[in-house]
Amino acid sequence: MTVNDKITSYEPMIHSIVQQLNILYDKDEYMQIGRIAVFEALNKFDMSKTACSESQFVYTLIRQRLIDEIRKVSRYQERYTPVENNILETPASGDSYNLENTAAKILNTREYRWFTLALSGYSLKETAEILGVSVSTAKNVRRNARAKLEGELFALRVNTCNSLYI
Repeated sequence: MTVNDKITSYEPMIHSIVQQLNILYDKDEYMQIGRIAVFEALNKFDMSKTACSESQFVYTLIRQRLIDEIRKVSRYQERYTPVENNILETPASGDSYNLENTAAKILNTREYRWFTLALSGYSLKETAEILGVSVSTAKNVRRNARAKLEGELFALRVNTCNSLYI
């Protein structure tokens, strides 16, 4: 039996794992990742080193690879997918409102530095390194800055809405 025949014989297993993981989109890509995992599992499997069967070993490796890929895609989407949150939109008023000027007024030095780095596209980890703090501290800085900006923008929206009714 050739390697291609063995990979083909594991197709139903790959399909089953894809269904178990509830993968709805890009099934072809995940099937291909599963095939590659089968190939690698067949090359790695050594009966003398494991107590499991070849099919159990292949199953485990396929499942792990697919879960790793799901996590990788999820991290990518979290970072690069635009959010629906309209918190930082500027209010629709006649004056030229500048978020950066407002941020400079209400944020402390560290929070404003986080704000400018975030606008420049730096990740949280990169921002933490630049600020010289831990990632946990950078998260706290981000949380505090967002809370201040949300509060300020909410106040501006309320004022803008109230001025429309006067």
